[in-house]
Amino acid sequence: MSLRISESVIWQESAEGISLYHLESGDFRTLNESASRIWTLVASEGEREPIVEKLAAEFSGGSIAISGQILLDVRHFLGDMIADGLIEEHPAT
Repeated sequence: MSLRISESVIWQESAEGISLYHLESGDFRTLNESASRIWTLVASEGEREPIVEKLAAEFSGGSIAISGQILLDVRHFLGDMIADGLIEEHPAT
């Protein structure tokens, strides 16, 4: 499944992180640094596996335990964003 940011979301990156506004629900959020990094990877990569691999390469220092935690954190974040309609999943093309 590929990931993409919903067309109903307006977002902007700033020094404080990424701010999101969902046009349909009126939901407004500001993402922290970690969530902002995941968000930008969704925008550029569109697939879960490359997102996890890039974050693990950046932050795990080769630790399997930290890589596992990154995987769980990314799954949780993406699950929340998908459930809230901010990110959409589509069959891979």
